[in-house]
Amino acid sequence: MVVITELRILPMRKKDLRWYKELIKSKYSNIYEFVKDVKVGYYVRDGETELICLGEEPILTTVKGELIPTLYVVKKVGLNSLPYVVVDEGAIKHLLNGADVMIPGITELSNFSEGDVLAVWEPSKRSPIVIGKALLSSDEVKVRKRGKAIKNLHYAGDKVWKLIINYLRR
Repeated sequence: MVVITELRILPMRKKDLRWYKELIKSKYSNIYEFVKDVKVGYYVRDGETELICLGEEPILTTVKGELIPTLYVVKKVGLNSLPYVVVDEGAIKHLLNGADVMIPGITELSNFSEGDVLAVWEPSKRSPIVIGKALLSSDEVKVRKRGKAIKNLHYAGDKVWKLIINYLRR
């Protein structure tokens, strides 16, 4: 059971809603279709953790000063919501403990550039398990045999994940 210290839901100004929708349109165009018709937004906070909800859906969160999509919206939109990698079974337990994605654990990947925000999917491609930042381009990942490929920013089971679950259960 997850204990919430203080779940705060604050309405978003229309101006801010437009700004977030424009940000999503420019940075995460495949997710934009999911939010383009939304008319209201909310900030959901629990301590230091914050969600940006458009409509009733938790769409973005801030991690290390960067706005990134949540695992929730990536799962809803699907495999092509973000550039992606698929990892093998052996990598999953490490990633769910916050580890970064290592090159040997990657079994499939789309095209991406260094610095892109990516989704990391489990082998069956039914669920994303990590949102991360590419430390290398997809071309570099293909030729290297070892090393870190993706910085883990948000994973299933972290504080953001727990806040999403509690917000949706309210």
